[in-house]
Amino acid sequence: MRLKLILTLVLLVLLAGCAGRYQPQPEPEFPIQFLDGQSLTPVDYAQVLTAMKSADAVFVGEIHDDSLTHVVEHRILDDLSSISNQRAVALEMFERDVQGLLTDYLVGTISEETFLAGSRPWGNYHTDYRPLVELAKKRGMPVLAMNVPRRYAGQVAMRGEGALAAVPDSEKVFIARELKALDDEYKKRFMDQMGGMHRPKAMQRVSPDNIYKAQCLKDDTMAESLATFMENNPKTTIVSYQGDFHSAFGLGIVKKLKLLKPDVKTTVISVVPVEGNWREIDAEWKGRGDFVFVVPRHKTGR
Repeated sequence: MRLKLILTLVLLVLLAGCAGRYQPQPEPEFPIQFLDGQSLTPVDYAQVLTAMKSADAVFVGEIHDDSLTHVVEHRILDDLSSISNQRAVALEMFERDVQGLLTDYLVGTISEETFLAGSRPWGNYHTDYRPLVELAKKRGMPVLAMNVPRRYAGQVAMRGEGALAAVPDSEKVFIARELKALDDEYKKRFMDQMGGMHRPKAMQRVSPDNIYKAQCLKDDTMAESLATFMENNPKTTIVSYQGDFHSAFGLGIVKKLKLLKPDVKTTVISVVPVEGNWREIDAEWKGRGDFVFVVPRHKTGR
């Protein structure tokens, strides 16, 4: 706990100079490094901020249980919302069917206790995602509960896309209108990753293709959530937070959003936690995003 606190304070100090006048900062020392996503050369945070300011949608890919990643995420939202109030937040961590509760909480018509009792927050909500929601509430920013209800993703994983035929009409509004399980680089990366994971015996009988379709249902639903909001709020930049796999390499949600809105301008950030005393660039980071943020790995509970 003491180490976590020390590292968090160090990172906050390093990033504190990024707010305010937004002048280029000296290249920070470890524990954080900002890299150009293609060349993997260091960049100033001011360059990243300029790219984010001009985007219609900013995607911040995270490892969910890394505590310092969430410090960086809060700083991004703080900086962007300090520049302009035409910002919105989108969260993988809340599902479409709790949007009403989330909005009611943001505008102050229900208590936080009521909101959390009905919105199925993740186990690390209080430490990692509450700061984003509270900052959005303080500055009057909309927050999108953009994900598909997990019960429907689970049904597709177990029984395939045919399971969606049984979804009541009243619930279909919470699911993407079209499931696009593309046979592309994303599928290859997904299958490679799944092949390297240990699956419980019960899950070993589940079709990998169906698990991939469930993943795509999440991406399609989240992308559709973003597209619908953008159509209704064309001057508002969305800052979207999701697991890194959902946005890395411009795939997942990013690709699905561009299929819905081909002219959308995006900035993709991949936050990469690293173990130990990191000093070397990893070639596998190339192309993960427009920018790669390297932070020291420090796990937190979920």
